[in-house]
Amino acid sequence: MTDAFGRRQGRTAAQFILEELRGEPFLTRAELIDRTGLSRSSVSGAVGELSSAGLVAERTAGSGPGERRRGRPVGGLSLTARAGLVAAVDFGHSHLSVAVADLSLRVRTERTIAFDVAGCKDAALRAAEEQIRSALAQAAGPGELCAIGMGVPAPVLATDQSVVSSSILPGWGGTRPAAELGERLGLPVTIDNDANLGALAETRLGAARDVQDVLYLKVSSGIGAGLVLAGRVHRGLHGTAGELGHVPVGDERGAGRACRCGGQRCLETVASATAVLEALRPSFGELDLARLIELAEEHPVARRALTDAGRAIGTVIGDLANTLNPAAIVLGGSLAAAAGPVLAGIRESLDRRTQPAAGDAVRLLAGELGERASGMGALIQAARVAVPALPAVRVVLV
Repeated sequence: MTDAFGRRQGRTAAQFILEELRGEPFLTRAELIDRTGLSRSSVSGAVGELSSAGLVAERTAGSGPGERRRGRPVGGLSLTARAGLVAAVDFGHSHLSVAVADLSLRVRTERTIAFDVAGCKDAALRAAEEQIRSALAQAAGPGELCAIGMGVPAPVLATDQSVVSSSILPGWGGTRPAAELGERLGLPVTIDNDANLGALAETRLGAARDVQDVLYLKVSSGIGAGLVLAGRVHRGLHGTAGELGHVPVGDERGAGRACRCGGQRCLETVASATAVLEALRPSFGELDLARLIELAEEHPVARRALTDAGRAIGTVIGDLANTLNPAAIVLGGSLAAAAGPVLAGIRESLDRRTQPAAGDAVRLLAGELGERASGMGALIQAARVAVPALPAVRVVLV
């Protein structure tokens, strides 16, 4: 991209800078020059105008997601809230999370409520609208909402953003919830599978920053995977790539245990967070996730249950590791908080089932964003379609 190209397209240096900064926590001037192809003087002039308009701020890179740079602390740029805000709606099976951030992904407010998302799509969308409006009211300060990202625990067809019909999220199949929420709020809304969004966030901001080939595992009440191949999220023809939770496992532990998909011996019936809690109930009584994390640090029975879950997951993803040869496998979702024994179990299975060239090279990583990963991925997608505010003064390319 060159200045001459920008002139032919009728775009300004300010527009180039705004487009590159949206969805980025922090970029140096050198990175902006490299990304836009603009001259140093063009970037300097555009940044000056954008700073005067209050849309861009100069600051030093911190240790937050997406900001870290090698070596000494460096100075750079990020968009301010005045340039615009984005929101994320993360639907789980039994919860709804909403976050509001500026276009540089600094979260201003976030909230989670218990909600039966699978029960009624229309009710879930009404609740999402209410939570977004409440979050905006709580996020005091400048900036207007200009886009929304949505995550759902089901496959999404890329061609029309409809939810793929399945028993995983009954009542949502064939519908276009992003379009419906967009009509309610009068804003562009993007949508994707929650595991895909978690993969996007962990490769952009988290444990696998800048890794080009990644298998992201979201292990919560269900199990899903997000695939990043050559730096791009791979969704497959109908959006169903990564549906690992309903692959039958090769032993009898899940035999007779019906899965919500209608099948039996599905991976999530033996290795999801819900399955681990159920397995430990005879020994410890009713447990919640926080107590499970405590037990994982102090009790061998709990650690064994988590390791067994990891072994089952590793059995399923071994063939994927052989086929795709990822550089990293990232454990996300609620069980990321107990990553040690789960990853140990995954490693044990991978060592048995993968070719040495594939198994030895892959890194096993605990996700850095935890259960917030899908929401952060939704914010990234929203920022990509957001149209930032432009300064009144038009910056001329030089």
